[in-house]
Amino acid sequence: MTLQPEFEFSPCGFCGSGQSHIVLEGPDRLLGLPGSFRIVRCADCGLLRQDPRPTAQTMIFYYPSDYDPYSIAIDDEPFFLKRIDRRYGMLKRRRAIERYCAGGRLLDVGCATGNFLYEMARSGNWEVEGVEPNAEAARYAQERFGLKIHIGDLLTVNLPERYYDVITMWNVFEHLHFPMDNLKVISSLLKPGGWFVFSIPNLNSWELNLMGKYWMGWELPRHLYYPSIGLMESMLSRFGLRIHEWKCLGGSYIAFLLSLRFWLEDVVGKTFLTRLLLSISGSLAIRIMVSPLFYFIDLLKRGSIITGFAQLNDW
Repeated sequence: MTLQPEFEFSPCGFCGSGQSHIVLEGPDRLLGLPGSFRIVRCADCGLLRQDPRPTAQTMIFYYPSDYDPYSIAIDDEPFFLKRIDRRYGMLKRRRAIERYCAGGRLLDVGCATGNFLYEMARSGNWEVEGVEPNAEAARYAQERFGLKIHIGDLLTVNLPERYYDVITMWNVFEHLHFPMDNLKVISSLLKPGGWFVFSIPNLNSWELNLMGKYWMGWELPRHLYYPSIGLMESMLSRFGLRIHEWKCLGGSYIAFLLSLRFWLEDVVGKTFLTRLLLSISGSLAIRIMVSPLFYFIDLLKRGSIITGFAQLNDW
């Protein structure tokens, strides 16, 4: 019997207010799973959140095995260009982290099938482990890469305090039911002076202004919170974490193609024309042609995904 989602109303995860107003409503555009979902803005602090939301116990309904982050090993990727593209993305992440910390102990929260952890481990500079709530994805990471993976979430697994030099969350924070509780745990696990590196949907994205309800960053119903840069910095500061830099690490054109897909499927339909237009837009020639534009979009920190580099106070 398939698990059916249950929903709950919840107050703001930052300030605790129950007062809000509706920003938008929409379907699951990415996977097409049933339901209509709502994003509201907190009347007190302004934080955007999904409310009502699927409960943590039944959220697995919206994370099927073919969910994109549960991807196979990069070395097993059958398409050469995609393999190169994925490896380059991991290399950019590693280089960005190593600008602040050259090596040490690294914990990746929401590590999925372990591709990022494997890329960090193979550099020889890092002792790595991960946390992943999806047991199937965690087992893949364990068996394919031989990684140390804790199955569960950050609030339930038992990890040593003041142990890690770096904790990462790639496109995970917005999925959390209890974001402040997770930040509290992160601050307790990091060594003094350690780094928390994370990526979130960028509410300053040009693409959000252009695409509106079709913006890929909404990703209902899996995304539960949408903090602005200012609110995210306030959240972090409660636990002694201070932002040193915000940076768009790339991939903005791929994100745009996803928003474009959502718009085309709604306006044109899931037709041959939609598939043709997306195929042309995703071709290597078009990607090369538009790469200077999207390079500057990332340089201006206007991409759809933005990465924060926060350091724990060195008490």
